[in-house]
Amino acid sequence: MQPQRALDQDALARAVLNNVNSADFAEPPTIDDVSCPASIPVEAGPEFECKVDGVGDGSRSGHAWVKVKIKDDLGGLSLG
Repeated sequence: MQPQRALDQDALARAVLNNVNSADFAEPPTIDDVSCPASIPVEAGPEFECKVDGVGDGSRSGHAWVKVKIKDDLGGLSLG
């Protein structure tokens, strides 16, 4: 029996960054600004949220949440 695969955290963080609203940030967030749950198994169905903590200012919060759903056991993601 093979060990259960987990989502690649760097790839997940990059996908999350591609789905944040840049209007929420005074400066573009980086991969280091993304926090996602660790060791998410690669299987269809799980849903979770990742948080992006970047730089805000008086009119921008500098925070965003991205909802993530694993679409299949190949690690396909649906982000929104």
